[in-house]
Amino acid sequence: MKAFLDTHAAVFLYEGDPGRFGPAGLELLERAVLFCSPMVRLELALLHESGRIEPPPEALLGTLADELGVAESRDPLEAIVREAVAFAWTRDPFDRMIVATAALHRAPLLTRDGRIRRHFAGAVW
Repeated sequence: MKAFLDTHAAVFLYEGDPGRFGPAGLELLERAVLFCSPMVRLELALLHESGRIEPPPEALLGTLADELGVAESRDPLEAIVREAVAFAWTRDPFDRMIVATAALHRAPLLTRDGRIRRHFAGAVW
C-alpha cells in the first residue's frame, strides 16, 4: 500500500519524533510504502530559506529515502494539476498539489492539517 507525506509529516519523520503522529498515522507509517509529492521538496526549500527548518530539502529527503525508503513521486505535472483544480476548498497551492498527488494515486495522505482532514477523505493522522 502507498501513502503520501505532507510537508510537516516529512519534517517530523526526519526529526525522529513519532510521538507527533496519531495512532492511525503510526499504523500507516508501519505498513505503507511512503512517497512524497515534488511539491514537498519545494515547500521544504521555502521553509529552509526562511530559516524555519535547518536542513536543506536535499538532505532531509535524502535521509528519509535512505532510512525509510521514502520516494518522490514522478507523476506528470499535467495530471496533478488536473486533479488539483477540483480542490476549491483551499487557496494554498502546496496543499492543492500535495493532496492532488495522493488523490491521483488513490492513496492516503499523512497530514495533521485540519482543513485537509476535513475535505480530503484520504487524510490520516
